[in-house]
Amino acid sequence: MLSVGHQDGRKRGTPTVMRRSVKSAASALLAFTFANGVLPPTAWAQEADASQPRIVEIRLVGNDKTRDKVILRELALASGDVADPVAIEDGRQAVQDLGLFRQVEATTHPVPGGVALELKMREKYFLLPIPRLDASSDRDVSYGAQLRWDNVWGLNHRLDITAEKGDFPEERDRRKETSVQLSYRAPYIFDSPYELRTRLEWIDRETPVIDPLTNEVTDDTFDETFEQVEVIATRDLRTGRPRDGWIVGGGLFWKRQDVSGEFAPPPDGQAIALVGTATFDDLRYHIYSDTGRRFSARIEAAGEGLGSDYDYTRTTVNYFQSNALGDTPHQTLHVLGSAGVLTGGPGSRNEFSLGGSGRMRGYDSDFLEGDRYYYGSVEYLRPIKWNWLRLLAFVEVGGSGDDREGLRDDSPYADVGLGVRIRLTWFVNIEIELGWAYPLRGGEGANFFAGGN
Repeated sequence: MLSVGHQDGRKRGTPTVMRRSVKSAASALLAFTFANGVLPPTAWAQEADASQPRIVEIRLVGNDKTRDKVILRELALASGDVADPVAIEDGRQAVQDLGLFRQVEATTHPVPGGVALELKMREKYFLLPIPRLDASSDRDVSYGAQLRWDNVWGLNHRLDITAEKGDFPEERDRRKETSVQLSYRAPYIFDSPYELRTRLEWIDRETPVIDPLTNEVTDDTFDETFEQVEVIATRDLRTGRPRDGWIVGGGLFWKRQDVSGEFAPPPDGQAIALVGTATFDDLRYHIYSDTGRRFSARIEAAGEGLGSDYDYTRTTVNYFQSNALGDTPHQTLHVLGSAGVLTGGPGSRNEFSLGGSGRMRGYDSDFLEGDRYYYGSVEYLRPIKWNWLRLLAFVEVGGSGDDREGLRDDSPYADVGLGVRIRLTWFVNIEIELGWAYPLRGGEGANFFAGGN
């Protein structure tokens, strides 16, 4: 019996680069034998096939809820294929990259005529109602509930419903906020390479009035209501197993803002934007950590008179890279970067913000705001006794500009932080982090952060 699987992410498989190097060396040797007449191509292929058995059947074990076709699509092996250990491991990793399983093992068993390939899996829990809580040292608190249904109908679809309520006594752009969001993601719809994504969002916000002469926040407020609807279709262009390559897409995004109250300014109105997206994905999932890289870009464009009350263009880019460090499993170094710019728009608020529990954690929420921003971070993570609990140390740099109050000029701010990150591997894509961050420029001393996804 040949075992090529990992168990709970504790063992490492052959690195992708090494496997590709072995394949390249084999190809070079094959070319040499052809060129020197040592072995005809057909004879060499027959000799290679004879050295390895063929797959007679594929057995899937443990996928009680996940449909067979979802797994077989990623495995990319079928009866009659050569039982190549490298191809089997690549397929096993591709199945694990779905993120639906706590364990994926691949083994072969001798049977008449070849081998049976058995894929044994332990599924995660897919229906998860969870409380949500975000807090920071500047007294900002938001709380609510989220219903996450992953692997809907066993097809790896995802339904997400979130309701939150927050109090933000120190923020300039909001005092209180209530929001409801619903999203649905359907990959490989009708067994095609296309994915459909939809999102609905409603926000009710109490917004403070800012004195135009002193630029100070007053005690007066008005109410704002935001509505958003988005429909995006994407095409998966990734190749190989595990998958890597581009995912491109496009769609429509509609949004509307209205106001009420004695001190309310004129409303923004509505906009209908064309959306384009592109993602390069080469990320591997190792149960307790990830390695690889991912880049994404998005552009929205709306024109006044074309279903919109104003022109605007919004562009964002994001990058993530994770490298394994040393021989300690799940010890990784992360490099993150993002940037965004808005041109046009109603001009009633800043489009981007940094600070709080997400990015620039050493600063208060929305400490940096503007219609353009940049952000970069380096994170070091190492398991503390258990693989699911990792030490988090980081440094962040970011800045913003073109803000409506003239407070930011794109100059950089930075912070350093220390905390822990917890990955709950019984569920799909659940991580929690908490700790302390200290600003290196400005700010108000050490800042506590806590949040999750």
